Amino acid sequence: MTTHRDLAALLGRERITTVVADFYDRVRHDPELGPTFAEVRDWDEVKARIGHFWWIDLGGERYRDDVYNPHTVHRHFGVRPEQVDPWLRLFEATVRDHLPAELAEVWLTRARRMADWVRTELQNPTSNKKQED
Repeated sequence: MTTHRDLAALLGRERITTVVADFYDRVRHDPELGPTFAEVRDWDEVKARIGHFWWIDLGGERYRDDVYNPHTVHRHFGVRPEQVDPWLRLFEATVRDHLPAELAEVWLTRARRMADWVRTELQNPTSNKKQED
């Protein structure tokens, strides 16, 4: 059985990076999500950073020194809990456009868990305060 940690080896870094880049191109032009990220000036860096995040999460070796704290970043941009579902729908469409169904489902199962976590963290800002102190 394939797990999300197997995907880096099965997909390769270039393919994961391509999926992430396409997704963020879609986010930029999405009427619901795009305005939330209007202040982003360096989309290439966002794509590189998030591509690295997914690469590591999907089982790849770290190649950048970035530290990831998704709920803090999403809060910085003013992402609201109700935007998580549109984000997930767009991510699902992007992943399905790039990957065979079986591998897409493995990645999407992981993304759904992350989306649930981010939504919960955004709804509970006081619980984040304790973690950030």
